[in-house]
Amino acid sequence: MKKRVEVNVTGIHNRQGDPEEKINTVSEGIYEISADGTGVIEYKEIQEEDGHRLVFHNKAVISTDRKTLEIQRGGAMSAGLVFTEGKEHETEYNTPYGKMFMKVVTKSLVFEEGDAGEIKAVAEYAIKMDEEIVSDSVITIETKTR
Repeated sequence: MKKRVEVNVTGIHNRQGDPEEKINTVSEGIYEISADGTGVIEYKEIQEEDGHRLVFHNKAVISTDRKTLEIQRGGAMSAGLVFTEGKEHETEYNTPYGKMFMKVVTKSLVFEEGDAGEIKAVAEYAIKMDEEIVSDSVITIETKTR
């Protein structure tokens, strides 16, 4: 099954000493469930920077057992984040200033699937750098049939 969807991605980040940061993007995308049951959401993220419009290709892969979510984010601030409840995954965060190495510690991962093939994934996680938690975050990815 492959279909066009609206993709709503919300990230909430809490860093010590800073106000909560909430980022929400809505874009068109494709949601596909492969023959083995793996779910793949591909979508573009549009950002405005210095008067220029930048378009990034992003991809979220949902494991067949619905226990792992992997997000590949493109662009100048690219990263591959893997979420598996109760586990740590090392990742590389590429920035215009160089690479940062960190760990993603998934506290919870929940999937909800609708009758029309919609899906909602919510991951609550912490980012660790040098064994210190630098951010507590929640990411929600939700598809809606167009």
